[in-house]
Amino acid sequence: MESDDFGATWKTAGGQVLATPLADKANPALVLEYESKGRNCYIKDVQFDSKGHPIILFVLSKGYQSGPANGPREWRTVRWTGTEWQERFTGIVSGNNYDTGPVYVESDTTWRIIGPTELGPQPYNPGGEIAMWLTEDAGTTWRKVRQMTAGSAMNHTYVRRPVNAHPDFYGFWADGHGRKPSASSLYFCNQKGDVFRLPAVMDGDFAQPEKVPAKE
Repeated sequence: MESDDFGATWKTAGGQVLATPLADKANPALVLEYESKGRNCYIKDVQFDSKGHPIILFVLSKGYQSGPANGPREWRTVRWTGTEWQERFTGIVSGNNYDTGPVYVESDTTWRIIGPTELGPQPYNPGGEIAMWLTEDAGTTWRKVRQMTAGSAMNHTYVRRPVNAHPDFYGFWADGHGRKPSASSLYFCNQKGDVFRLPAVMDGDFAQPEKVPAKE
């Protein structure tokens, strides 16, 4: 649902005015319904195309508990085409409901995902190894274009997209042990998928980040 008058009225993506508050989950604003199918839906990001139509990235699983039994965790998109909601499976699967990364809508046909889609050193805990995925046909087909981290000691997760992201600072996240308290490092990447780690200690206002060796 969306508002173009500072919340005075609310509408569906198709422009239908809604009666608020929404008192029934079966209402015109409902995008997808997975409860009856025994599936859990975890929204990761919402972006918009050039016409202002929403594109939603989410992970679909069989249950709330961690572990392989409720897998595979499918990364999916659903977009408003202007006339209907169009859902698609990206082909990406990961190990935890809380594996999180954004979708970058670079044009109406070129979208990019950066996230912990690969199992990490603490498998089935949140996070893993970071990979970059690309579609050039508005989500119909996806391919992995870069394995950005590998052989890590701890899981990486919660990749975030900076506001008005610059190609040299395209995403940032942290790592940490999935099963015990640990130190945590901060990372960022550029649009090409090069990864940099921020220093744990800074002696001044500026410090040089460490480039993490490229992974193919």
